[in-house]
Amino acid sequence: MAKRDAHLVDALVKAYTSRAQIFHRGVQIRQIDLLLAEIDSIDATSLEWNQAALGISRKALAKVRMAEGSLHQVFAHPTIISTRPHLIAYYRNLVTLSKKGIAQILFPTERFESGLSKEISSEKANELCNTLNRMISAVIEDIPKYKIALSRQALLAELGTELQGTWANLIGKGAAKAVEEILNDYITRYALGRRVRDGHFELKKGWTIKFAAEPDVAFIDSEGVTRIAIEIKGSLDTAGAQTRYGEAKKSFGKQIKENPRCHTLYLASCFTDAVIEQIKADGQVRAWANLTSVLSDDDVRQQFLDEIFHIVNAPTRRPNKE
Repeated sequence: MAKRDAHLVDALVKAYTSRAQIFHRGVQIRQIDLLLAEIDSIDATSLEWNQAALGISRKALAKVRMAEGSLHQVFAHPTIISTRPHLIAYYRNLVTLSKKGIAQILFPTERFESGLSKEISSEKANELCNTLNRMISAVIEDIPKYKIALSRQALLAELGTELQGTWANLIGKGAAKAVEEILNDYITRYALGRRVRDGHFELKKGWTIKFAAEPDVAFIDSEGVTRIAIEIKGSLDTAGAQTRYGEAKKSFGKQIKENPRCHTLYLASCFTDAVIEQIKADGQVRAWANLTSVLSDDDVRQQFLDEIFHIVNAPTRRPNKE
């Protein structure tokens, strides 16, 4: 039996624990159970269902009626949307339409869904209902023995897809942005400086922080010397772990050549025994940390940031010039 890679197992456990946390928090924040309960509690007996105006097909309407549910549990009505804009979240997810998708087809709905905007124009309400109803009608028409419960299961599936995207973005392409946000929170909380634009901070000590390439993050002191270099690798692809480290090592080599005292930090989601052994043997990485833990665990994140800014606040020591 092959020996288990202890570092890889630890990294994966942390990553998938973070995923579980994101899903649980996401479900809690979105309060899907309350949306369902609110929809079911609405007295829709006085609503008029003009099929043509609302984008509902005859076949879909007949199938929903045969399913022994209320029409408003499936089809969006402008009267409901106008008085309760937050219920856009219910109908959007029922059609399994993402926030990005609805913004592309119609308009952004995040402010309505979150309750920040409590009023929606009748024009927008009508346009939204017509579009969503046409979409769900096309789906229902092709499903034999349609049941309303099926659409609600699809709603939960769409929520899961959305949360999966959140997690994938956190540990993948969005990793650098997530790191930028935790730095911004820390700098703001302790009044250490300010973010002057995306990917660029100015600290009171005269330092700057820049998000770029080689390194991904550079802490540059008041004399233009890179004092901290961070490489961020969010992928969980185990096969490419050593390749990603090799890319980081190349970047660190350039920084150390310019400043032998540069604090190089490898921030990755996937570590393997082979990568750890290589890190120790190369001697070009001063510290390494699990990206997933830094982003999802409050205590780990605080310790990580405290250690970085301890270097920022330490007395300056210039590299020896030959």
